Amino acid sequence: MKRRVIDVAALPAHAFGSRDPLWWAVILLDAIEGTMLVLLAVTYFYIRDRTTPFPPVVVPRGIAWIATAELVVWLVSAVPTYASGRAAIAGDVPRMRRQLALATGLGIIAAVLRWTELHLLPMRWDSHAYGSVVWALLGLQWLHAVTGIGENLLYLAVLWIGPVEDKHRADIEVSTPLWYFVIAGAALAWAVVFLEVLL
Repeated sequence: MKRRVIDVAALPAHAFGSRDPLWWAVILLDAIEGTMLVLLAVTYFYIRDRTTPFPPVVVPRGIAWIATAELVVWLVSAVPTYASGRAAIAGDVPRMRRQLALATGLGIIAAVLRWTELHLLPMRWDSHAYGSVVWALLGLQWLHAVTGIGENLLYLAVLWIGPVEDKHRADIEVSTPLWYFVIAGAALAWAVVFLEVLL
């Protein structure tokens, strides 16, 4: 009995976007981590409904304005992140370097702003339930940000030191949904914790 053999030598070793299995892994990771952020947001409103007075400690408007500046920085970072992903698909290494460095720099600024917010909050994480959920929501988003920044720094090292292989280009393109997730997390945290303070 003869076995049929299919010649797959002509198939590419790497793919981009939803054709890459790693892309699906990142999307599923985003879904899991996003569920945690949404559960924290729901917890915030649960506590809000059962706490009198709410909030037990008022967050100063100055902190809310810092959070707003942080959100703007995150939103702006989406542009170079998108551009670095497109450059990765095109194989344009100099553009990948520039755009990824810009996005990472903006991410570092935003993470420092979040760190400042956490240190200026008028309550500790263990002061009461409100403090716990605020710290958990802001802190978890900050950890996601630091993870994304660390990943980008690693990619930048590869882009500068080389050699840049197709698998690295695919990894950089796949990392864009993770960065967008960090931006979405920052928007959620801002809307839940700080929007009401500014209204």
